[in-house]
Amino acid sequence: AFLAVGEFADAGSFTVEVTEDEVDRIARMIDRMQKLGSKHVDPLEPVNLHEVIRNALGVVRSVDGAPDINIVEEFDPSLPPVMANSDALQQVLINVLGNAREACAGHEEPTVIIRTRYVTGLLMTVHRAGRDVSVALPIEIAVTDNGPGIDPAISERVFEPFVTTKRGGQGLGLALVRKLVRDMDGRISHERDHAADVTRFRIHLAEAKERA
Repeated sequence: AFLAVGEFADAGSFTVEVTEDEVDRIARMIDRMQKLGSKHVDPLEPVNLHEVIRNALGVVRSVDGAPDINIVEEFDPSLPPVMANSDALQQVLINVLGNAREACAGHEEPTVIIRTRYVTGLLMTVHRAGRDVSVALPIEIAVTDNGPGIDPAISERVFEPFVTTKRGGQGLGLALVRKLVRDMDGRISHERDHAADVTRFRIHLAEAKERA
């Protein structure tokens, strides 16, 4: 089970360590934001998916003033490592989880579910070494919230820069998320499940052996 910072016996020292790590990671992400329109791609390597997810959950849960919601983890422990950049993937998850948390805050029982699973049949064409190749994306991360959903007026453009419904928002969060996922040769999408009355973001990534 995932432990929040306050559940550790030596919570003080752990908090300092996490804070220092976060400062370093955020500094790296600021540099990436400045390159939103660039073609620079950070190196990819095998990454433990659930370790990155739990790091992101720790950050989201520790935000001061964040709404108190129920976060449900539905992980497949048998999943192999993914080919990714751990800093970038953590930022993607922080953004998506943070948005989900805000979206369902007004619900009577606000709930965010993060699920991992292995899927088959999803391919993406990427450009490598001067040619287009098809890459399988069997690792899925799904983040589901029971909030009211994205405004239909912008639902098809949520990953575009400067598109937002947040007061004072700059509309760069999901644009950066899409760039970071694409830089990892991955795919991100969203849908509104009207039958279940939930919103779901799906991230698909290649497993490490696919890129080896």
